[in-house]
Amino acid sequence: MTMVTENVLEGDAATFRGLWRGFGSTVALIATEWEGQRHAMLATAVTSVSMEPPSLLICVNRSASAHDALTRRAAFSLGILGHGARDVAAAIGRASGPDRFAHGDWHELAAAGRRTDGLPWLGQAQATLFCLTDHRFDYGTHTGLIARIDRAIGTSGDDPLIYCQGTYGRFSAGM
Repeated sequence: MTMVTENVLEGDAATFRGLWRGFGSTVALIATEWEGQRHAMLATAVTSVSMEPPSLLICVNRSASAHDALTRRAAFSLGILGHGARDVAAAIGRASGPDRFAHGDWHELAAAGRRTDGLPWLGQAQATLFCLTDHRFDYGTHTGLIARIDRAIGTSGDDPLIYCQGTYGRFSAGM
């Protein structure tokens, strides 16, 4: 075994940010409604947690405009975007606040008597999961939300919208 001491970088924020940009991730659209206001944000800090119960983890920067609404409502939609939604995602990403809802075909979930009732969701998503937050924790600059899936709509896709190196791209199967 060879000990390496040259070209070893510090584990600081700048190094992490620069290296992590090369980690491609599927783009998700997280949306909620709180006190009559809709909030949405694009995210790549999303992962599955468990199949029993079906659940996922999202990490939201506490400086994000949607942060407070997401933590207070404790319910959100998570749209899994396909490459076909690239232009809509880019427009939402450039917009801020309520202007994000001027882009795309938005709907509202009808789930009377459920906490997910009234959640906004984007019609161009290949699938949307309607989630209920079960656990919340703060770490560094972010809040982690572990949520179980309450409802879902859509299909599995084979052409996800990928974000890597500061740009959108697509998955290429098989080598």
